[in-house]
Amino acid sequence: MIRSSRAVSKAVLFALLLPQVASAASDFGSNVHDGSAGEVAAVGATGAAALLVEFLWHAPETPRWSGPILLDGPVRDVLGAGSPGLRTAAARASDVGELGLAAYPVLIDAGLVTWLSKGRGDVARRLLLADVEAFAITGLLTSIVQRAVGRERPFAQGCGSAGHAPCEAADERNTSYFSGHTSFAFTGATLLCFQHSRLNLYGDADALVCPVALAIASATGLLRIAADRHWASDVLSGAAVGAAVGSLVSITHISSGSGGTLPGASSGASIAFAF
Repeated sequence: MIRSSRAVSKAVLFALLLPQVASAASDFGSNVHDGSAGEVAAVGATGAAALLVEFLWHAPETPRWSGPILLDGPVRDVLGAGSPGLRTAAARASDVGELGLAAYPVLIDAGLVTWLSKGRGDVARRLLLADVEAFAITGLLTSIVQRAVGRERPFAQGCGSAGHAPCEAADERNTSYFSGHTSFAFTGATLLCFQHSRLNLYGDADALVCPVALAIASATGLLRIAADRHWASDVLSGAAVGAAVGSLVSITHISSGSGGTLPGASSGASIAFAF
């Protein structure tokens, strides 16, 4: 008799809580704006433009800007790796930081967590659009500025002269400003900060994602200096650009509240607003 009473009590409690659980599940991601067909096309065009600039517009053979400014020299002296092997290791580690922060919002948060784990393919698609838009804008800005500025990388100073290594291709040595690894890393980190502060992706663990992502992005920038691929001013500028793009796209796509009505007209303004 007691067991049956407990069973009835549990059933009543479950019946009372089920609508709230279902409501919470349905509210997840309701503050993420849906993109219009026009915005999807604009994101695709931005990504295509970034690739065209990257492959068709080459850096100048003779650098337009060479040498350090402000604290570039002292920072290079302190952080620069002391051997070619260490510089190579730092460069490879920075590749991991950049690729990891670019892939994590797309593959883990949008793909595995939102789509597969939570079963919200609609929200995953909206997050994916925001992620791709942010990286497309960052990629386009980075490629244009690097080729327009034509700054010589630190390792390329004096190349081809007596006692120095031969010069590499212009696209490798005269694209120092600003750091693309750092801009992409901070774009990814900022996306993660906004998404985990405005969506319940990991529960209590959401609070840890932003500081960890920013720490990895910062380490990526420092590794670019250690690898002698960039000056400190390149890294700071790349961080500022990446954080700005990630913030503007996130603010446009994800409302700070949850469960509100999201007007479709606002979603189409993100590309123009970010530029």
